[in-house]
Amino acid sequence: MSVELLERNAAEAFGERIVQIINDGALALMVSIGHRTGLFDTMAGLPPSPAVDIARAAHLSERYVREWLGAMVTGGIVRYDERAGKYDLPAEHALVLTRAASPNNMAVTAQWISVLGAAENAIVEAFAHGRGVPYSAYPRFHVVMAEESQQTVVEALFGHILPLATGVEQ
Repeated sequence: MSVELLERNAAEAFGERIVQIINDGALALMVSIGHRTGLFDTMAGLPPSPAVDIARAAHLSERYVREWLGAMVTGGIVRYDERAGKYDLPAEHALVLTRAASPNNMAVTAQWISVLGAAENAIVEAFAHGRGVPYSAYPRFHVVMAEESQQTVVEALFGHILPLATGVEQ
């Protein structure tokens, strides 16, 4: 095999990797949306259902829920039964995507993608001026940090650390 062919194969493989990164980044945003809108929590409490029923249960627009469900199915997060026209969040997926799964709710962590993306312009500018980026450039930073800390730090504090010291919990 020639060096030129090897380099072309490596470039194609790397190109495929970049496409996967972009697709996964977009999917991470959709996971964040599923968390913020409560769709994962809603679906975890429903039997397999059509989009209109999921939207109604979540008190959301059916059109937007249907589009979101399409992304979730494409990403392998939600199952779709084409014959029945019903969507289902597998119980195994709910174990890492719902508020009930705390401290293992990875949908909370997916919110960082949009928080960081919102600050991209300020970060790019900081590369030139070197002065850093203020918290104000990161919308929802404190909200997301508080939610993530609640499910990790605070839960561990009350669930594991404070019980070790007699009388401290009270």
